[in-house]
Amino acid sequence: MHLLNRIEVRLSLLMALVAVTTSLLTVALNILQRERTFRELPAEVRDFLRRNEGRPPSLSLTPELRQMLAEGREIRVRMRPSESPDNPNPVFWITADDPSAPAVRLQAPPRLRRPSLEARLQQNLLIAGLVATALGVLVALVFARRMARPIEAISAAASHLAQGNLSVRIPAPQGEDEVARLARNFNHMAASLERLEAERRAMIADIAHELRTPLTVMQGRLEAIQDGVMPLEMAEIDRLHYQARLLARLVEDLRTLSLADAGRLNLLLQPLNLAEQAGRMAATFRAALEARQVQLELELPDQPVPVQADPDRLAQVIGNLLSNALEHTPAGGKIVLQVGADTTRAYLRVLDSGPGIPEEALHKVFDRFYRAEASRSRATGGSGLGLSIVKTLVELQGGQVRAQNRSEGGALFELQLPLKPA
Repeated sequence: MHLLNRIEVRLSLLMALVAVTTSLLTVALNILQRERTFRELPAEVRDFLRRNEGRPPSLSLTPELRQMLAEGREIRVRMRPSESPDNPNPVFWITADDPSAPAVRLQAPPRLRRPSLEARLQQNLLIAGLVATALGVLVALVFARRMARPIEAISAAASHLAQGNLSVRIPAPQGEDEVARLARNFNHMAASLERLEAERRAMIADIAHELRTPLTVMQGRLEAIQDGVMPLEMAEIDRLHYQARLLARLVEDLRTLSLADAGRLNLLLQPLNLAEQAGRMAATFRAALEARQVQLELELPDQPVPVQADPDRLAQVIGNLLSNALEHTPAGGKIVLQVGADTTRAYLRVLDSGPGIPEEALHKVFDRFYRAEASRSRATGGSGLGLSIVKTLVELQGGQVRAQNRSEGGALFELQLPLKPA
């Protein structure tokens, strides 16, 4: 069934249909012309042809002549020229010795002229060819029009798309042939471009907002210092330094994602122990955890968990996951860091006791600049790029990352990496 959906198969069947139609028309016209010619013959010729059907043309024997021959009587044959202009064949008069017996007249039917038959045959072939050609052209035009209509629509839509109208769509034809699939794929492409353009505009707006916030704070404080409203002291310098660090982190995050999108982010993959790497990163978060009064529980295996990864980028991934969990875990809460392995993959899980992820946000948490709680994340200095970087870096190292809610409350983030054979 799928084979009939291919254009080349349908074109081949169309050409075969035209060829068969041409042959059938030729045969039908020849039969029609033969019957027409037969009806135009004189009555005696038609009778002669009916009596001699299937046999070579010959003089038919009348009943009187057959009786003479059967009785063995002597007969005399006289030939006279034909007096009919339509039949040039000579006339034969056959008489018996008995003077009282009537004479028998025989004359061969007129021979059909070959040139006339050949002319009519050529005429029939010409008519059949013209009719078949007209039919083939008509069928081809209908088929080609049906095939060209969506292609013309795609061409017009592509012109609008090139001019920046990303909302253009074409009515996709039914079926599973190449043209129908092309039309549907064009609509999918246009929808993807429209979505990417919307994301690009939103990202530019988010970047502008993220850069404007610390810059505005820094500019306002510096102007206050210049005007003498605020004294220049170490506490104020620390606040300015904090805002500068936010800017530097945002710019570095954007640079990381841009390099990854361009395929220019260099990763130095090497064998390492995932459990050991997770333990080192957890140690760097001890001070921040104590300041927020959040408990960190480690569940690390005694055996090494070998993976092939970039140590710096993997540390960045674990750090972003721990930072995200710390931002959403209230004081007195707990974060669990688990590392393990199955037969083929190593996994690292970060579980928190926070409010969890809204159901409508589960498929968006790894989108750039997405925040389930925008105001709270901005207040704590989040840029909305941390989880996007996690997903990008994990996938570049051959792994996967997912997020889900825990039944007992809180969120769970899990990354999986291929397990390196020992």
